[in-house]
Amino acid sequence: MSAPEHTDEPLQQRTRAMTHALREWDPDAEVQFESASGRLAILTTLSPERVREILSTVGEQVEDVQEDARRSGCGCGGCGCSN
Repeated sequence: MSAPEHTDEPLQQRTRAMTHALREWDPDAEVQFESASGRLAILTTLSPERVREILSTVGEQVEDVQEDARRSGCGCGGCGCSN
């Protein structure tokens, strides 16, 4: 069995669809894929609950990740350190 060839086009299409949906409510919203972490960065003034509602309309399910937990090191938002 072989894995399908990786292409960024579906990811780019999904990112554009999410950005378009959010911009109906926040014209300055941005959705960016962070390749190093494999996560999306969603920059908006909308609440996390509203973002989830809007993105569900385009078939996306997202989780809110606290900024401290996304960074390596201690904040401590669950990075795994001993603090």
